[in-house]
Amino acid sequence: MEKIELEFNRLMIGHIKPLRPFFEANKCRICDCTVGGTFIWRDYHKTEFAIADDVLFLKVAHPIPAFAPPRGRSVTRGAYERIIEYCAGSGKPARLCAVSGAVLETILKLYPNAKAWTDRDWSDYLYLSDDLVKLEGRRYSGQRNHINRFTREHQAWSFDCITPENMSGARAYIEKFAREFDKDRAVYMEGNRKSLEILDNLELYRQIGGVLSVAGEVIGVSIGEIMDDTLYIHAEKADTGYHGSYPMLMHQFARKFATAGITYINREEDDGVEGLRTSKTSYHPVEMLDKYIVELN
Repeated sequence: MEKIELEFNRLMIGHIKPLRPFFEANKCRICDCTVGGTFIWRDYHKTEFAIADDVLFLKVAHPIPAFAPPRGRSVTRGAYERIIEYCAGSGKPARLCAVSGAVLETILKLYPNAKAWTDRDWSDYLYLSDDLVKLEGRRYSGQRNHINRFTREHQAWSFDCITPENMSGARAYIEKFAREFDKDRAVYMEGNRKSLEILDNLELYRQIGGVLSVAGEVIGVSIGEIMDDTLYIHAEKADTGYHGSYPMLMHQFARKFATAGITYINREEDDGVEGLRTSKTSYHPVEMLDKYIVELN
């Protein structure tokens, strides 16, 4: 049978529904394997996709040209050979990105001479859900102190799931957050834009969200999704003018959505931002999920 050439198309929001089965087939806990983690950053990475032999191929152009590991219920060596042939035809190295440790092991068995490297800035923080839901023990005393101060100072607080009734408040807060905490980083601004897109398409994205309010005013929004036994937190935005707002938002989100069957919580990477690294490390991850770039020979 003649092999069909890979024909790539720009990844758009309308592709979420038809491509969702490919994401559900992957048993992977890094955020890049989720619908949210892929579609939120599709424009930033200039992502394109192709399907061949019931395998999904994702190709990115930014920050470097690369492919995500092929996705499907039965990914064989043939899928990687397609990538090698495609790259040979375009004169570019056969490079894979966002490769999990488990997938790296599989690739190295197929291609022992492949080169792989990673960067600490890309690693996802993975926590036991019970740890973040309960915040028990001396090691979480700091977080409990911040939360206790928040509840003392703001007794009229509430945390609610995002619904049509409070959607406008959640949107308005993210828009306000983007204006007040404007940073000269394209990735930061893109995250804000796509957070609004998710709110406008919660059902299509199948995301979950919560709003933290004080006296009826939204002061924090968190958005994520559940895949298998893991709760992924794609966005956390809170007003630091309210002491303890971030620990409170994280804790309430975990308590609300890390229910029965959820073993882990993935709070994604820190992008090398010192404050984020300090904060996420202080919650004692059970594992750092490294992501690799791999060049196939």
